[in-house]
Amino acid sequence: MNDPSIFRSRWSLLPGFALAAILAIGLIASIEALIFRHADWSGGFSLQALAGGDATSALSKSLQKEMPFADALVTADRVFGWIALGDLGPQVRRGCDGWLFLTDELIVHPGREKVFRARLAMIERVARFLESRSIALVVVPVPDKSRLAAPHLCGIERAPALADRLQGFAAGLKARNIKAVDLLPALGARDSEGYYRTDTHWNEQGARRVAEAIAADLRRWGLAPAAQLTFELTAEPERERVGDLIRLAGLDQVPRPMRPRGDSESPVRIKQIPRHAVGILDDLAAPEVTVIGTSFSRRGGFIGFMSLVL
Repeated sequence: MNDPSIFRSRWSLLPGFALAAILAIGLIASIEALIFRHADWSGGFSLQALAGGDATSALSKSLQKEMPFADALVTADRVFGWIALGDLGPQVRRGCDGWLFLTDELIVHPGREKVFRARLAMIERVARFLESRSIALVVVPVPDKSRLAAPHLCGIERAPALADRLQGFAAGLKARNIKAVDLLPALGARDSEGYYRTDTHWNEQGARRVAEAIAADLRRWGLAPAAQLTFELTAEPERERVGDLIRLAGLDQVPRPMRPRGDSESPVRIKQIPRHAVGILDDLAAPEVTVIGTSFSRRGGFIGFMSLVL
């Protein structure tokens, strides 16, 4: 009688054989591109070009251009890496409960203290420039996802040097008399519910909490505009949202279960309701609040929620 464990062990070798086949196909295609397609190695064969990486970089780009199915091979490699090893590539780290994290958030960069001081000095120059024109600047430092979702890191190490970075930045702004909004109470109150699992950014729940925190501080500082508009909110049907961390892992173009499961979301649409018809030649009041932001400003409907709560 056959031992079932033998068949299980044989099936467990399948991802390895598949990965080896992908590498073999890539090698054959690369050789074919070099010999028959005359791939350009503009970096040359000099020792200096090889040592500096210029030659290999040029060859890699040329092979990627000449190989007819390079993208398919890369995708297949990422799929088998995920299925066999749970690997998501160098840019993404895998936590637990389906949570993914950006590797760059966890890196302690050299020269960070110098860059830290330079950033604060730059913000101070901008603040003074705007102040000379009677414009107030309010800075909103965004906490890293890995800080607020620490319970989901599950073995991923967050360097101790990163622990005081947010507080140090806020203290630097305060020392320069620059107004700043503390988002930790708003985002950290409910165990990381304000962030997407598969994206580096806050979700709609987090975006709304952040908007409310910013609005509360603007009112406290006398900087909030008077409410002038009304809005209509509608929720769309729930659907899967594939986050940017799945895209960075190279798996956004493949279906489940060949990639991690995305976030479930029922997007809220916020529509401004005009009080009266506006003609093309009518004068409109200038905006009293302007958002100059990072990619966080474009996620979770943040701008819509800012308009709503103000």
